[in-house]
Amino acid sequence: MSESWIGADLPPIWRNGEEYFLLGHGEGLYLVVNRCPHRGGPLKSGFVNATGEIVCPMHRQAFAIERLIAQGSTIRLAERAAP
Repeated sequence: MSESWIGADLPPIWRNGEEYFLLGHGEGLYLVVNRCPHRGGPLKSGFVNATGEIVCPMHRQAFAIERLIAQGSTIRLAERAAP
């Protein structure tokens, strides 16, 4: 299992009127919509559990990170070499 983390202390990230949060997963960085797929709670305020799922702070439902990053709204950030 890859180590994962939520950028909970970062300021909100807005794109097209939607709030995102930064998620580190394995070697990748992702922008994920800051909304629980089940009840709309702020996933950024949740936590990553021992099995690598993000747990919603509102109702404690856990979501597999792989499913969240596979959503069409998720943006994988690319690395660019410095000039």
